[in-house]
Amino acid sequence: MGGVVRSSGGGRKRILPVGQKSKLTRIAPPDELMGDVAIRLWKTQSKILIERGVFELEDAPILLAYCNAFHLMLEAENIIAKDGLTVSSEMGGEKKHPAINVRNDSVSQLARLGSLLGLDPLSRIRMTSGKNDPDDEGNEFDEFD
Repeated sequence: MGGVVRSSGGGRKRILPVGQKSKLTRIAPPDELMGDVAIRLWKTQSKILIERGVFELEDAPILLAYCNAFHLMLEAENIIAKDGLTVSSEMGGEKKHPAINVRNDSVSQLARLGSLLGLDPLSRIRMTSGKNDPDDEGNEFDEFD
């Protein structure tokens, strides 16, 4: 048998999208942002996403929620730092401070929304992998994906 045996994807380099450009050049922070921290985060993250070419106007509500979740997380951490991890319950015992739940929920939202926006390493690779590049001719194993 003189056939060539190749592994799937072996020797193939990822083709990164060249010239992918966002239609936006900048976007003003919306009035719904909860504070100065959220506004600063909006400005930095929107700039990064626009420069990567992955941010469009329809992504703005997701970034808004991301920035507000970050603001809420910091507010909750400030409350926890001031008041402590526990509060007195009605029965006189100690219970977890309610701000801890707000902080945990905010961290979960940040992770989920950040992934949707491409702000974590795995989703960033997924968004810039070039799998849907029109110049990519594919390979003989593409039909098995």
